[in-house]
Amino acid sequence: MKEITFIFEFNNDIVIFSDNNICRVNNLTNSFVYRNIEFTLESDVEKDLQHTFNQRFVNITNYED
Repeated sequence: MKEITFIFEFNNDIVIFSDNNICRVNNLTNSFVYRNIEFTLESDVEKDLQHTFNQRFVNITNYED
C-alpha cells in the first residue's frame, strides 16, 4: 500500500499532500476538502483519511514551530 504524507502549513492555511493535492483550510468551518470529501481539523485527520480512502496517510507536520 502506497503511503501518502501530508503537512499542515498553518501560516498559509493550507494542507499539502505528497500526491500533489493542496487544500485550503476553511477557517470558518475549521476544515478542508480533499478528494471531494470534507475533513474537520477537530478530528483525527490522519485516521479519518486512512479509513475513508483505505490508504496509509502520515502527518509530517512539525507542531513546534
